[in-house]
Amino acid sequence: MNRREETQKRTIPIVPGVEAAVPQTLIHMIPKERAGEISPLGVMLPEEAQKNFRGTPFEDLYDEAVNLLRNRNITPDELSYLSKALSQILVNRDRAPFFIRQGRLSDVDDVEGLVRYWAQQGENLPRKRADIIRNIDSFAVCVRDGQMVGCASLFVYDSGLAEIRSLGVSPLVQRQGQGRAIVEYLLDRARRLDIAKVFVLTRNPKFFERCGFALTKIEALPEKILKDCENCNKRERCDELAYEFNL
Repeated sequence: MNRREETQKRTIPIVPGVEAAVPQTLIHMIPKERAGEISPLGVMLPEEAQKNFRGTPFEDLYDEAVNLLRNRNITPDELSYLSKALSQILVNRDRAPFFIRQGRLSDVDDVEGLVRYWAQQGENLPRKRADIIRNIDSFAVCVRDGQMVGCASLFVYDSGLAEIRSLGVSPLVQRQGQGRAIVEYLLDRARRLDIAKVFVLTRNPKFFERCGFALTKIEALPEKILKDCENCNKRERCDELAYEFNL
């Protein structure tokens, strides 16, 4: 067995009675969509086989394909074609272009949902909806295929120091450059405001190092200490690191 075959064997799950199957993780990486979305499969699947999947939500195709194979309504080769086609659809989606713009009131629901999600993961501080509405113009949002997939805000202190807050990207599109693009957008906004320094508190230091931030001490940020840290319930056991970017 060559290296490529070994890799394929590790990544394709083995289902009883099924020689090859669509990796389960692929199906759950994307939003729910209807059967019209699987039209690209027509290139690889015979018309008769396509009929078996009409009306099936995209993320349910894996289970449906397994059932059809067990009932001998499709062949192992057709299942293999389906796997390749689904993978290609997802690859194309991952390459979809995105852009960054200033937040709008129409973004409030999406921003609130993303902020809440990452707060529940312990990565960001929670923010009330009213706070997001009042400060929506301080947010930068990442848009892909007409949907907001990331956000962060730039908070400016009285001293002219600024902080990047509430940075989060949808777990469906991680590690594709959206987070860095949002940070660079906010750094550019800070430059245009003649801000000298931008800082962030983070549990993901590697990411901000790649963005050009340098490690600093939170004690060097008295504005942050006075505004948030004094009232934080993690004050005595803070697990975040402070990073700064000098403009």
